[in-house]
Amino acid sequence: MKKNDIIIVVVVLLAVIALVFLLISIRGKGNKYNWSENYRIDSEEPYGNKVITALLDGYFPTKDFTNASSNINEFLTAETAEHQVYIFIGQYPYYTDSTFELLKQFANKGNDVFIATNSIPENISNGILLHNEAPLATYDTVFYIDEFGDSSYALIDNYAADPSVVSSFKYTKMGMNFLSPGFRTAKGFQFAPLNGTKPLFNDWNYFYPEYLKRMSAYTPIGTIYSRNFYNYIQVPFGEGNFYIHLNPIVFTNFFQIEAENINYTSKVFSYLKPGNIIYDDFSKSYNRDSNTNNDAQEEGPLKFILSNISLRYAWYTILAGLMLFLVFRTKRIQQPIAIIEPNENKSLEFVQTIGRMYFLKKNHKQLAHQKIKLLLHYINDKYRIPTQHIDDEFYTKVKLKSEMREDDIRKIFKHYKYIENTNEVTNEDLIELHSLIDYFYKNCK
Repeated sequence: MKKNDIIIVVVVLLAVIALVFLLISIRGKGNKYNWSENYRIDSEEPYGNKVITALLDGYFPTKDFTNASSNINEFLTAETAEHQVYIFIGQYPYYTDSTFELLKQFANKGNDVFIATNSIPENISNGILLHNEAPLATYDTVFYIDEFGDSSYALIDNYAADPSVVSSFKYTKMGMNFLSPGFRTAKGFQFAPLNGTKPLFNDWNYFYPEYLKRMSAYTPIGTIYSRNFYNYIQVPFGEGNFYIHLNPIVFTNFFQIEAENINYTSKVFSYLKPGNIIYDDFSKSYNRDSNTNNDAQEEGPLKFILSNISLRYAWYTILAGLMLFLVFRTKRIQQPIAIIEPNENKSLEFVQTIGRMYFLKKNHKQLAHQKIKLLLHYINDKYRIPTQHIDDEFYTKVKLKSEMREDDIRKIFKHYKYIENTNEVTNEDLIELHSLIDYFYKNCK
């Protein structure tokens, strides 16, 4: 082995060792997941929102689902004749003056606004819950003004929370229930978050009773602990309604892979009138500009690394090793060959991710629902056949275009209907459904 090659090997080994120590320092031994509440729609971490986003995407089957990851004002001002539903699920909604005014206009037209948050902003407290139309004092530092009247640099107005609205209990477990006799259960719906393998002492929020006495119009919907502590209310506004839920953690991945918790979530959203959903992923952070998703503005990993002396030296070691590697590897041995990456089927990857969640939790019924949903998407995409109604006309069209026997097509949906109607779905039931669908995929034209 040449001397230069030995030096290269040593440098690479040092870089790898430094990287291993860096990863161990950041993540910790055995800590596979990040147990902080991030509420990001693309996060598969325990307290991310990937599962609830997937569920909401199909909650109103004939309606559209839009992820508003850019300026939310553009989506609130879009003209449409159809009913719309605005949804925010996160730690806290950071609304500027213009966003708040547009949100009020949005509800006033007859649309629904659903907000799940741990704290109530002052603008919502004064302008919605207490119906005080007097504008709040603002403290903008204005450099440039965009089309909605917001400063492009300093947007700190109305970002304070009203401390008089929310109180909380600090427990490792909390029961939630509904006031409606049709939704209320004897034992309620139990939520017990974890931090790794340890119980998490969580703040379970509810509306402070003295504050509710100041509100002129509201309807309590859901409770925590007992019937006297409301955490979910409906507030009429113009022709529409505001729905406020004070414990967004129950909508995260950790809870939404449990069938009983999905049942709770379904009842929560059943109060909303069916319509096109606008999911607000933009208002989760105040540190943002008008052209990027606010999640990208949060503290990055490099800032965290450089703030810790041990991690900082590990980072410098890696950089030094890479520089040495470049110095001794400046002579190119062979012209690089461009690698053409194949197109990735992100939709299939996502469905498989959700499917694994349901399979690990033995939720065969939901897994069967995902497989049928994927099959209907395949039929609609390949044959341009509407899938809203599974009837004789649908079977005839699929038979003609796929050149499959109509009896084979009917067997798939007949077996799926059986799964939907049974209480206990066995492994054999799921395997049979998979076999029928797989036969269709392999033999359709």
